[in-house]
Amino acid sequence: MHDEALIPPTGHWAQEIASPWSSEHVSASIFEHFGTIQRSDMERLVDRGERYALEANDPVPLRKRLVNVVVEALENVLCHTPKGLEESGFARLARHGDGYVLMVGNALPVASAVLMTHRVEILNEMDDADLREHHLKLLANEGRTERGGAGMGLLTMARRTNHPIRTYSVPRDHTTCYLMVELTLT
Repeated sequence: MHDEALIPPTGHWAQEIASPWSSEHVSASIFEHFGTIQRSDMERLVDRGERYALEANDPVPLRKRLVNVVVEALENVLCHTPKGLEESGFARLARHGDGYVLMVGNALPVASAVLMTHRVEILNEMDDADLREHHLKLLANEGRTERGGAGMGLLTMARRTNHPIRTYSVPRDHTTCYLMVELTLT
């Protein structure tokens, strides 16, 4: 079982990127998870975020979007972290003003990180109508697999957040890097 450590293991790659959010931008840390993200971890983290939003008396639409985005983001880490790099997983949810900031990430091949960053840039340029149209096109795409791969998770997160998605990349070695995605919900 993985406990949510408020102090991450020494040297975890996400520490440096996520540390500014630890003190200057958040009013409450809801959860932090460093290391492998398993299905049971995902369920526990989603539950913790949902309980916090209920206790904070957040409006129903914000709570629904929060749960949806946390599920999608954690699913992406769970399903798309390459074998042998599972310990690179990271997730943090924090209260930010009247909303939330979710940061998730993991190690992956450099080419995949570049592709994902490019997809995020394209999604950030779309308005609501464009995102809806793109969603319908992806639903009709028969190239999807059980693991996804068509970008539906990213698109869902872009539609549910009302701010641009940010990505941060840190080299790991000559073939892999760490990629963190930051999502803001208000």
